[in-house]
Amino acid sequence: MFFLCFIFEKKNLIRFNHDNFLTLPEAELQQWLIGIASREGYAVEEVEYNFVDAKTLFSLNKKYLDHEAHTDIITFDYSESKAIKAEAYISRDALKKNAAVYSQTFENECLRLISHALLHCMGYNDKTKEEKKQMRLKEEDCINMFHVKHRYV
Repeated sequence: MFFLCFIFEKKNLIRFNHDNFLTLPEAELQQWLIGIASREGYAVEEVEYNFVDAKTLFSLNKKYLDHEAHTDIITFDYSESKAIKAEAYISRDALKKNAAVYSQTFENECLRLISHALLHCMGYNDKTKEEKKQMRLKEEDCINMFHVKHRYV
């Protein structure tokens, strides 16, 4: 009798839906995000990043969060315990505008928004002035972590 034994290794699933908008290498972004989560004691189970236009994000903001305002990112966090599961919607238009307004490179603003979604899933918020300050510091730390590891400037 012959028995086949398959061992399935559960892969971290991080997907980017962007229609060639994203300029940073996805495999490196995935490893960076896994590193951010790991440093905070979390594991990435499944995260999907969707880069959409401002109109689509406005509609999602209104429909699901009852907010009648434009935003740069919305994160739907389905995480349980220390296993991160989420969907993030990032406005391509706001990303470009933010980069110009805040004198950032397109890549750094992209890293900021991508890490912002993950940070929300790990309990960081940005409702109060103090929370916003802490979130910005964490985003900067994440961006620096990417650049040190990957040497992008």
